[in-house]
Amino acid sequence: MRATGSNRAREGSALARTAQHCSARGDYRQAEKSLREALKLAHNLRGTSALSRPALWNEMGMVCKYLGKFDRAERYYHLALRHAQKSVKRSGREFFLANLFHNLGGVEHSRGRYCRAEKYTRRGLQLRLKCAAHDSLPVASDRAALAAILHDLRKYKEAEGDYRAALRVYRREYGVSHPEIAVVLNNLGALCQATGRNRRAESYYRATLQMKRHELGASHPDIAVTMNNLALLYIALGKSASAREYFRQALQILKVSLGASHTSTRAVRANAKRFV
Repeated sequence: MRATGSNRAREGSALARTAQHCSARGDYRQAEKSLREALKLAHNLRGTSALSRPALWNEMGMVCKYLGKFDRAERYYHLALRHAQKSVKRSGREFFLANLFHNLGGVEHSRGRYCRAEKYTRRGLQLRLKCAAHDSLPVASDRAALAAILHDLRKYKEAEGDYRAALRVYRREYGVSHPEIAVVLNNLGALCQATGRNRRAESYYRATLQMKRHELGASHPDIAVTMNNLALLYIALGKSASAREYFRQALQILKVSLGASHTSTRAVRANAKRFV
């Protein structure tokens, strides 16, 4: 019996790792399937340290968010929050809770509930600073997330400061190219576009596309985000032919990776119909 439980724990851990690999390459639907299987095993292995249900719920929340299943993502995060106080070791509790508040902020941001998103993300940052240095990678990730929310709240000066602070840490730790750097460059491009610095925005977007293709591969759904942004910029610059091509490429990527009914796919399709 003991060996069977150990085998199941190893199987569940392998499924969780598979889900992480799938998420990294943008295959969120397969990641969701793997996590469902891991959670089934974890349910029967309560108390097994090798298969933490709060950690799996957190991972499932992130995957559901990328799939546009925001209500489901929120439920998984709150499940993890309720159980973290009891099941997460005290030494890592504040860090894990900071992750959860960061992720809840991300869900609210995706829903367009920017004030709630800011509240969650600031709470996560506050917890993070209790257990991590101010110039650490986790704090930089929190600042980058907060910057994106502040951007949508039109707090542009504060947002740009947080983006640049995160970028300095990312470049110090990762070097010249990394997916996290690409995300910040994309968001700096969007901020420059929002504040009328269109040429600078174009430079950021082009650098982002090159980096994302190198780091993630040509079919990753994150690439479509930048293509959509670049297409909208080209509409503003009067380059409708270039805009059409980027909308077309973005839609092709999103339909394959996320499906025709995903919120991101619908948003890009709506932009293409509206502006081109």
